[in-house]
Amino acid sequence: MAAGGWDKKISDWAVENTPAFGSVNGAKKASDDLRSASDLAMLGTALAVPGGNHPWWSRIKRLLVEEAGVFLASGATNLLKRSISRERPDMTDNHSFPSGHSTRAFAYAGMSSRNLDAIDMPDTARISLRALFTTMAAGTAWARVEGDRHYPSDVLAGASVGNFTSLLLHDAFLGREERVSASLHLDPDQRGVALRILLP
Repeated sequence: MAAGGWDKKISDWAVENTPAFGSVNGAKKASDDLRSASDLAMLGTALAVPGGNHPWWSRIKRLLVEEAGVFLASGATNLLKRSISRERPDMTDNHSFPSGHSTRAFAYAGMSSRNLDAIDMPDTARISLRALFTTMAAGTAWARVEGDRHYPSDVLAGASVGNFTSLLLHDAFLGREERVSASLHLDPDQRGVALRILLP
């Protein structure tokens, strides 16, 4: 996107037309509001997860791991911002890549989704809530573009960092409901490597 010149074209179009939020200032406010709503969604779903024999200790542990995941994702984003030094579209500073708002919003949305997996609820409700949380994160990201604070590649990178880093930490410490196993097989008689992934 950035190499093909689409980054600036999309950003300029979004700022000029502000199709979703009506104004640059409206988009900036929406990005903060949607990110905060994503944080509340993560907190609410974490508290709704059943805790077994020690419900409050289990919920506190979950919240600590999830907040650590957000902190780790934000730290990775800040490190990249300082290393890359890309100028923002509005030229206010050189901390454009990747987007911190997108990092946090997608970290919150990913962990909210993991929490929903651990709550007994109808599939329709789970799918609807997942769609809502993902839409809030995507809205946060788009608002940063429309608010003239980031290019599209900034928010896509932020979303990737937030989702990957936070879920890696979440799954390492809290596990997942479904288990995935992978094995690597080298066959000396054939040229190549086989990777096998087994889902239950």
